[in-house]
Amino acid sequence: MYILLADGTEELEFVACYDILVRAGFTVHSIGVSLATEHATCTRHIRIIPDIPTLSALPPVTELARSPSVAALIIPGGGPGAATMASSLDVSALINAFRAAGKLVGAICAGTTALVAAQEREEAKAGKVRVTSHPSVRQGIVDKGWEYADERVVVDGNVVTSRGPGSAIAFALKVVEVLAGKDKAEEVRGPLMCADTL
Repeated sequence: MYILLADGTEELEFVACYDILVRAGFTVHSIGVSLATEHATCTRHIRIIPDIPTLSALPPVTELARSPSVAALIIPGGGPGAATMASSLDVSALINAFRAAGKLVGAICAGTTALVAAQEREEAKAGKVRVTSHPSVRQGIVDKGWEYADERVVVDGNVVTSRGPGSAIAFALKVVEVLAGKDKAEEVRGPLMCADTL
């Protein structure tokens, strides 16, 4: 499982997803996108060093996407980080390869714009799906012809999207549910002491 990381990534979304996916038993690797230094400086100035420094350190995208050991690609938000990902041809190629291979692609907050850019850039066969995002980027997604839902977490086929930092745990748990089943998601959720379990 891979999760992207750039300067300006929303750290709460990144860390919540990484943490919960590891709790669920997945091997997770973060990948740096267009970093000028060894670390990403996130939206609130927390510095995170990616497990893999750059996309160029990976195998070819089609090979990577078809690997049975790779379950999903996660795209966190944060306005500047998401803009970097949306403008990256390498990120678009990665997203489109995962979608073409039928792998799960998850995007949260402004990260949904990278999903939209990838589909538009390469006219991906996977096509447009029902999504959500942070409200600040909603109109741009709607203007590109995507079906939009004002919901905390949206699942459409192998695409899972969500709204922002406040829905990051729900988003990550939904990714776990889609990949490993409801029982596994509930097993991970219990010790987190989410609001409705108190």
